[in-house]
Amino acid sequence: MRRMQLDVLQNVDLVGYLHNLVCEHPDFEVLSEPTTDLYCFRYMPTGLQDAQREVDQFLDRINEDIVKRVRREGFEWVTKRLVDNRIAICIWISDRTTKEDVEAMFEAIARWGRLRSRKQLSSADELTRDMELVQC
Repeated sequence: MRRMQLDVLQNVDLVGYLHNLVCEHPDFEVLSEPTTDLYCFRYMPTGLQDAQREVDQFLDRINEDIVKRVRREGFEWVTKRLVDNRIAICIWISDRTTKEDVEAMFEAIARWGRLRSRKQLSSADELTRDMELVQC
């Protein structure tokens, strides 16, 4: 019984730690309040918060891709879920999860988010330039 209580407290601490990482990073948005073993958020590059309606599909694609790529790196406890009609990155914390696991996983998510959004934004810029050339 005592071991179970310690596991729950460790999970709560790790979810709280992850919540702080997400809140402190400018490129993430909290999508639901943390629970004892689940936390949902999404990658949202800085500057897109103001145009949220226009970019929801873009963000859904990015977040879905982030989950797929991070899972390939071995973070199988990272999943996706629909929260308020938006794709969320969900993290399942277990009694085997360590602070180092959370840090490595969060860094992988942030790295893939940066890479994916840069790629998407540069493709959009190229498309815009191509469209401008055609219109001229």
